[in-house]
Amino acid sequence: MRTSLGHFDAAVEHGGCVISAESNVVLSLVKKTTESGAAATYYVTKPQYDAIMDGYWTEERRKYFKLEKVSVEEQQRIESELGIKDVGFLYSNRMSCENCGSVYGAFEFIQQGIREHGKEAVETALSLANAAVVRVNPTAVAVCQNCKTVLREYHSYICNLYGCNRVE
Repeated sequence: MRTSLGHFDAAVEHGGCVISAESNVVLSLVKKTTESGAAATYYVTKPQYDAIMDGYWTEERRKYFKLEKVSVEEQQRIESELGIKDVGFLYSNRMSCENCGSVYGAFEFIQQGIREHGKEAVETALSLANAAVVRVNPTAVAVCQNCKTVLREYHSYICNLYGCNRVE
């Protein structure tokens, strides 16, 4: 397999870091980062992603963070109203805005992502061909898409190729 080192150079040039390691090392790094409370984003293989998500998001932890299965209807709404296909949402928590009572869940997360980063960036992040994304202790805050109030809780989510872990 031939690798173009130019991609690594470009990532590092923009403040990134590229690490190539055995899967057990990557899994250990993600776990230690999560436990430390530090924020990082890992681009990993699909098998590594699955191992990270399965190991972290136990049934007990999903209950603790109030993650619910994302309904077919909500996924269809993301596609029909936001034009984002095949999001692959599995779980998301749902938070109520203290100011207006609106609910923030998977749909609102994607809506906020489009507003902040653009539709193309959201589509790209959710449809990587060779990688999956693990956001560890993400610092982005959920904003009520109705009244723009910053919500106190963090939004937690698991998609097929994009998810988050956070310190408890």
